[in-house]
Amino acid sequence: MLETKVEKQMDGQVRVSLKGRLDTQSHEQLEQRLQPLLTAKRVLVFDLAQLDYLSSLGLRVLMKTNKALSALGGKCLLTNLQPPIRAVIDIANALPTENIFASVEEADRYLDVMQRQAREEAAHAGKQ
Repeated sequence: MLETKVEKQMDGQVRVSLKGRLDTQSHEQLEQRLQPLLTAKRVLVFDLAQLDYLSSLGLRVLMKTNKALSALGGKCLLTNLQPPIRAVIDIANALPTENIFASVEEADRYLDVMQRQAREEAAHAGKQ
């Protein structure tokens, strides 16, 4: 069983918390839940602190989500990975390591830096 909590943040990012098992029984449920979120450039931050199990089909959902968001100029970030979940992702080399963070706070700091850089680049381009 998989519990999914989706929270839209004020800065436009979306936090998706997963609890339970992302496997052959639940992957379609998550895919359907994520589908409406994959239509615009955005950042999805997955909090996997309470994810107990990740099957190959579950991993496929995360990979597809990353690919869809990347195509739109967005990002898919993973946080709070338990060691067995991290091992599955590392072994499969499924997602870029720069998209994996130890905590939600660490991901937030990364996003703050990225947004600051984008604003500075835009300001610099506007002066030219």
